[in-house]
Amino acid sequence: MRILCVDDDDLVLAVTADLLRALDHEVTEAIGGSRAAELIGTDIPFDLLVTDIHMPGGPGGADLAALARSTRPDLPVIYFSGIDSTAPAGIADPVLRKPCRLGELQRAIAGLA
Repeated sequence: MRILCVDDDDLVLAVTADLLRALDHEVTEAIGGSRAAELIGTDIPFDLLVTDIHMPGGPGGADLAALARSTRPDLPVIYFSGIDSTAPAGIADPVLRKPCRLGELQRAIAGLA
């Protein structure tokens, strides 16, 4: 899969992207919601958005998902949260607690199919 991976913490982003690459996915990294919004606006055909829910100073994960789904309504999304793994109101997509393990991420991706 071609995955857009977004987090406002560069270390967390690097670790998450490495996990996704270990699962043989092609990963584009974006530090923060503003950079991710730029990438969503390009012609890159992402198959999955993996994003932090809470990112100060720019669009958060739910905003990014809405932006991406405005042109691709079927785009799957997996959220990460450092706060808890309970989905905020209105979010039906999977939410994983940061940091997550490789197997947990693999199961979440498999569950999207």
